[in-house]
Amino acid sequence: MNKNLEYLELLNKVEQWAKDRGLDTVEARTQYTKLTEEQGELWLAMMESNVNGDSGVKDSLGDYQVTLIIYCLIRGIDLKKQIEEEGQFWTEYDDLAQIVENLGEKPDLKDKFGYLVYSSSRLISSYNRNNDDDEYIAVIRTMEQLHYIAKEYNTNLEETLEIAYNEIKNRKGKTINGVFVKESDLHE
Repeated sequence: MNKNLEYLELLNKVEQWAKDRGLDTVEARTQYTKLTEEQGELWLAMMESNVNGDSGVKDSLGDYQVTLIIYCLIRGIDLKKQIEEEGQFWTEYDDLAQIVENLGEKPDLKDKFGYLVYSSSRLISSYNRNNDDDEYIAVIRTMEQLHYIAKEYNTNLEETLEIAYNEIKNRKGKTINGVFVKESDLHE
């Protein structure tokens, strides 16, 4: 299957999953808080070299995307249109990155994660300043950084989003104060 179509299909499924649970109407700050939680889980997985396990890098990259997709849904940022027009826009600078690496200036994994933190933190600062253009660019840069981290682990955004979607698609639970709480966590 075409990678663009595969990603669009997954994106549509995630958006529908979020709508079915009322997550498309929550406050954006609540979803951003969830994004920072996913960021912490990704960093922990990277530091523990947990690639494929539960809460591993691949799982965390997928969860990060799910959360970002829901944030975009809430904020009216049209990722679908971007992908339809430009394809996998997150790979746009792969050639440039390869040139930089060939010059011996390869950013290490910590640098890539740092860029991810910076890019995603621009989301909430743009939101707070009511700057839709900067917020849109922050989403694009965040996707690029997720892509670069995925490449370090010999995976891609499609594979990791599919892992995350397959994990959540049949999940039952409740939305409480704008946060979806798994059914198993409701009984604790």
